[in-house]
Amino acid sequence: MEPGAPSTRPTEMRSLALTLAALVLPLSLAACSDDDSGGVASDPAPTTATSTPSPTAEPTVGTYPEFGPTDYTFELTVTCFCIGGGAPVVVTVADGEVEAAVYGAGGGGGRDGGIVEGAPAEQTFWMTINDVIEKANDTEAARVDVDWPDGQDYPSSVYVDGSEEIADDETGYTIANVEVSD
Repeated sequence: MEPGAPSTRPTEMRSLALTLAALVLPLSLAACSDDDSGGVASDPAPTTATSTPSPTAEPTVGTYPEFGPTDYTFELTVTCFCIGGGAPVVVTVADGEVEAAVYGAGGGGGRDGGIVEGAPAEQTFWMTINDVIEKANDTEAARVDVDWPDGQDYPSSVYVDGSEEIADDETGYTIANVEVSD
């Protein structure tokens, strides 16, 4: 640039400063608002709908009923960040207690890949259907999702996130192939 030549920089900077001021001013005014409603909009119009309890209310977390039979087998798949997670486990229950639990077919070998069909399952997977329902009823968990088909005596799946602040504590339980003994 030659001495004494007109400079275009002040004009460009002025334009940039005006643009930034136009963007920042509304945001700073909104932040200084006296409104402490937490940003939640409310509808000032009165509502005409009334809430009446349903006589056949759907079960929710904390109210799922127990599974009645005490002698049965079923396939349990637990998805978790653990060894054996994702591998199906065939569980045999007698008198309401787990009698045996072995890894089933088609599980992809679990998280570590070393799961063998027919091998005893880790003790973590020795669960009854009522143990899974107990997980569905966990009112202390950060999140519980339950898929319980109408007319079925047990859930098809339960997902539990114990704490939003803890990574990798989420666990899913899938129940399939339930066979009740006579």
